Amino acid sequence: MFWLTLLAFIVILGLLIFVHEAGHFIVAKLSKVKVEEFAFGFPPRIYSVKRGETNYSINLIPFGGYVKMLGEEKSSDSPRAFNRKKPITRLGIVVAGVVMNFILAGFLLSAGYMIGMPPIRLDPQMIGGAQTHQVVIAQINDGSSAQKADLRVGDLVVGFGSVEDFSAFTRNNLGESIDLSVKRDGQTLDKVVEVSKDLQAPLGVGIVDVPIIKLGFFKAIYAGFVEMGLTTGYITVMLGRFIADLFHGKSVGSEIAGPIGIFNVTGQAVKMGFTYIVQLAALLSINLGLINILPIPALDGGRAVLIVAEAVARRKVIREEVENVMHTIGFAVLILLILLISAKEVIGLF
Repeated sequence: MFWLTLLAFIVILGLLIFVHEAGHFIVAKLSKVKVEEFAFGFPPRIYSVKRGETNYSINLIPFGGYVKMLGEEKSSDSPRAFNRKKPITRLGIVVAGVVMNFILAGFLLSAGYMIGMPPIRLDPQMIGGAQTHQVVIAQINDGSSAQKADLRVGDLVVGFGSVEDFSAFTRNNLGESIDLSVKRDGQTLDKVVEVSKDLQAPLGVGIVDVPIIKLGFFKAIYAGFVEMGLTTGYITVMLGRFIADLFHGKSVGSEIAGPIGIFNVTGQAVKMGFTYIVQLAALLSINLGLINILPIPALDGGRAVLIVAEAVARRKVIREEVENVMHTIGFAVLILLILLISAKEVIGLF
């Protein structure tokens, strides 16, 4: 399972980075800007090949990538230089990566609905399509017969189409032993559970109904992009609350995840099935897009703010040397933050 999780983690990370940087690359090429390098990861370089005027590189540190354009870091007089293009053109190039992340999330969620997946923010009653329902254990009471039978949170109870069916079954077998089959980590397990005579909690579990929705091509495309929009709005609100708590000095360490945390979540998605891997990739793509558009130096949002300020002032508001220093410092802080979060997660493992 570790190697399968590692493969899924690499594929998801690689897809998100490639699509994001491809957005910058494509719009730069369409804008007639000379692209000197298209890189996956950050230096040191592992492999590089030149095709036309562009070097295509694979670097050692996999948590990101970049598109190096003529005139981006140092002014150039070439008509194909980034710095010679109009602000609206430069802004389009800078935000293209974020836009591509949202588009990718929409298509991934659309694919999920074609395969069949539980909705994230959409109301199942409003979607239509072919719907099936899964009964999933969401809570185990301490000392309950469910706990004694080694039932666990996240177990999918096999053979029941709704919470009502499962509840009726347990009520009809009060004081008896019942056979239950549950799916856990891709395996089907058979359990014998004693049903108590307590009408309120005969098994001592809390259960939820998880709808699985499957749609045709066009409905899935529509639902996928609506889902992307609703989920983006929700994550934006949560991100705003996180930033507010950060400025108010509240503890936020448990709310953020670094590479190890994402790897662990990927492992859970792998156990649950391919649909959940697709859904996780979409959620990470949305998060990557939102974080990248924050007005922080070294991120796309920080560069976009400076371009907009330049367009409003009709002149360069910050000297090129100062801007480069700002982005360098911002990049260093981001790498340090990733390392600190990773260190905390490693400590948490022990």
